[in-house]
Amino acid sequence: MKPIAPDAKLDLHVFANGTSDKLTLVRADSSKPNVFAIDSVNGETLTVRGATPGGAELTITARDASGAELIDKMFFHVAKPATHALEHSCTEEPNAIYVRGANIDLFHNLATTDKRPVIGYGWVPVAIEPAGALELTAQPQASTLYRYKFDKAQAEVTVRSLVDGTKVSLRVVEPSEITSAQLYAPERMLIGENAYVFARTELGKAPICNPNALTCARSLTPEICRVTARLDDSLDDSNREQLAEVTAVKYGTCELEVTLPELAGGRGIALRHKVKVGRVEYPPERRNLPLWIGLGLA
Repeated sequence: MKPIAPDAKLDLHVFANGTSDKLTLVRADSSKPNVFAIDSVNGETLTVRGATPGGAELTITARDASGAELIDKMFFHVAKPATHALEHSCTEEPNAIYVRGANIDLFHNLATTDKRPVIGYGWVPVAIEPAGALELTAQPQASTLYRYKFDKAQAEVTVRSLVDGTKVSLRVVEPSEITSAQLYAPERMLIGENAYVFARTELGKAPICNPNALTCARSLTPEICRVTARLDDSLDDSNREQLAEVTAVKYGTCELEVTLPELAGGRGIALRHKVKVGRVEYPPERRNLPLWIGLGLA
């Protein structure tokens, strides 16, 4: 099992191997509570905590529906991480831009000197500057993710590791500050095909890791293609994923428009694109000649 960090916690759930039978925890004991501690025992869940580096054996006693007791033992290792490797969710560069109103997700890779991943939640060895600029909202115990939220724009926020000193910087901006975007869309499609187009928002050279821009879309040639920003079963033909779906329905040139109405000071950004819609053509059947397929494009 991967080592747990000192001061970090893990939630363990008990079950009977090979069945879906629910068990009830009766007790849990650590052979070395000063190394590996028991924080709580509640129903089917046991919360444990790393205390100091070392190893300890955990003994769990549970009861099944018939009242019979089951006992299992596991060995846990507590280790202090030596590396942290903080990183933005969308780039390996140390600087990134985030838009106010959406999550800030930072990745990390806590590991020992021999590169074993160190796990656990409830312990976040980072310093935020300025203090209080970001609020931690999630730290899944099985994921290398820190999720933060923020309430206002910030010129610069630094997140520095207290483990290895690595740091990332970010700027939090208002949606209205974003003034440009690029549309990524196919150049050609076949009749009956579906494809997605993506609007990537930009602000200078630094990437925007959580664009979250309201996105609308429409076809300017509805007889050639259908275009929608509805990505689910809702009635609202918009989303915040910067995506639109295009369906080619007829031979010709599809013209589409994707609009991001909240950006550029509220003036919005409109992006247009043309897609050539082709058709598969079969020649008249001729004896003793191989069948071939031709692709017709507008």
